[in-house]
Amino acid sequence: MYRARIKDSGREVFAVQIGDQPAWYTAKHPLTCSTCSAGVHGKGTYVKRNGSSYRAHFALNPRAAHEPSCPFNPVEFITSIARGAQDLAHVEDGVLKLTLPGDMEDLAPPEQTGPDGLPHAVTGQQIDTVTPPLPPLLNCAAKIGRFLQLNAFDNKSVEKFRVQPHGYKTTIPWGRFCYGPTAAAYGELVQRLDPSTIKRAPSHPIAVYGTVQRIHHDRKGRPFVFLADHTDLDGREFEVVLRSMHPTLIEPLTVGTHVLAVGEWSTFTGSRVPQLRLFAQEAWQIAYWHTDETTGSATQPMSPPALTAHQRAAERPARGPSKQTPRSAKPDWRPVAPTRAAAPRLAPLPPVPPTPFVPPTPPAETPDAPQSRTQPPAPPVPLTDPPRTPAPALPADPPAEQHVLPPRPSHPPLPALPPSSRRGGLLGWLERRRKRRS
Repeated sequence: MYRARIKDSGREVFAVQIGDQPAWYTAKHPLTCSTCSAGVHGKGTYVKRNGSSYRAHFALNPRAAHEPSCPFNPVEFITSIARGAQDLAHVEDGVLKLTLPGDMEDLAPPEQTGPDGLPHAVTGQQIDTVTPPLPPLLNCAAKIGRFLQLNAFDNKSVEKFRVQPHGYKTTIPWGRFCYGPTAAAYGELVQRLDPSTIKRAPSHPIAVYGTVQRIHHDRKGRPFVFLADHTDLDGREFEVVLRSMHPTLIEPLTVGTHVLAVGEWSTFTGSRVPQLRLFAQEAWQIAYWHTDETTGSATQPMSPPALTAHQRAAERPARGPSKQTPRSAKPDWRPVAPTRAAAPRLAPLPPVPPTPFVPPTPPAETPDAPQSRTQPPAPPVPLTDPPRTPAPALPADPPAEQHVLPPRPSHPPLPALPPSSRRGGLLGWLERRRKRRS
């Protein structure tokens, strides 16, 4: 508790004043709870042997108890939690046992909408929260964390809460489910998550409680908060960091905000100081509330605004587009490869059949007279080649030959010549070919 009353005068006093050594504290004036007549006493900031530090607060006197209607009465508080837990918690011998699901996905709140499409208001027996409503289990955990924080995590108060993981036949202490806010609690979780240790990693969802110490921003301007800053454990420093790829999940958290975050916590050793960190992906993974030590009041646990589909798409981190650019560039030059091995280049056979000279053989004597002077053996060619002429479809082939010759890159096309001279050149080429064969 952060607020009390002087029994004689009824004047309110606050725990934040204890550090200044006021008269009511040094003179040990009788004090009572701020909401009931239970006797309390002030305790200044102190550190336990295990390294746990506690802020100044008010604690119950020995053999004192809060009235049933007092919000600080653990029995009444436990009963109210069990009523609104939707069968996730029950009370046995004054101890609240909270049942955990087997997977993180089971913590997500059900999608309930009213007739107008808006979420139902949290009313009735359900624990009060603000929109968007927290899942029932996380809402109970946040309520318990706030109750323990207001009671400075007194050992007697912590022992009244236990947790039963999915598949377990027995319960485990509250500190095995929700770690913090002491250095020893954070250090125990770090050791359990370290694969090099013999301790077994938790098989159930893990929650971490802490108070925002400072806020930083990464290279892309996204904020992240430190719930523990340079915590010392056996001479080793480490930090407790809460991050998210969605800035809207972290922006509501300011310095001094009390946070309970549940998810897949892990250790990160790549930074200057080893970190125990969580990347939150959903709004319901984070519950936070504010306390005013000056007035001793505390707000109800709430969660950040729920993510929209546009936020999920816009705030999703890019996954290496540069790695795909070389792959997409390869197909740009591959289509050129067929021209390198094109069939027309390696197909000199179409011009080999002596189809062009067959029709011109009858009139070849008159126009080829000038060439017959330089090449006397040319006239015998028609005498030796008549057996090749009986192809009726051959006269239609010379145009096809003219289309095949130009694409040949190794032999430049011949200049356009009159039909008579072209026939003479072919005859000369056949004569030279006949001589080579002989």
